[in-house]
Amino acid sequence: MIKKLIAALSLFPALTLGISTAQASDVDLVGTMGALQYFAHKTHLSLNAKNQELANFYAHEIEEQLEELEGIKQYHGQPIGQLSKSMLVPAFETFETALKKGDWDAAQQTFKAMINTCNVCHQATQHGFIKIELSDKNPYIQAFEM
Repeated sequence: MIKKLIAALSLFPALTLGISTAQASDVDLVGTMGALQYFAHKTHLSLNAKNQELANFYAHEIEEQLEELEGIKQYHGQPIGQLSKSMLVPAFETFETALKKGDWDAAQQTFKAMINTCNVCHQATQHGFIKIELSDKNPYIQAFEM
C-alpha cells in the first residue's frame, strides 16, 4: 500500500510539469487575452459612466494582464511579449495618464486608441480575424454608475 502511494506521489511532479508546459504554450495567451477583453469592456462601461474609482480599478486589472502578456515570449512564432511591451504598454500608459487626470474626453480617446492598438497587433501577428470592438451594452449584473 505504501509502495503504491509513493509511486503515485512520484508521478505528481511529472504530471504537474506536463500541465504547466501545456498551459504556458497555449492556454496562457488565450486566457490572458480573454481577461484583457473582459476588463477592457468593464473599463469602457466605467468610462461611459464617468466612474473614476471603478475605471481606476479595472485599469489596474488591465495593467496586470499586460504584465502577463509581456511574459509570453512567443506564440506560434510571434514575439507576443515584445510586441505587447512596444505597442500595447505605451498605449495603456497614455490612457492611464488621462484617466488619472480625470480628463474623461482624453481618457475615452486614449482608451479607443489602445483598443485600436490591440487590433493593429492582431494584424501584425496574422490574427487580424480577431477584431476588438467597443460596445456600450452591459451584459453584467453590475451597475457602473456611481
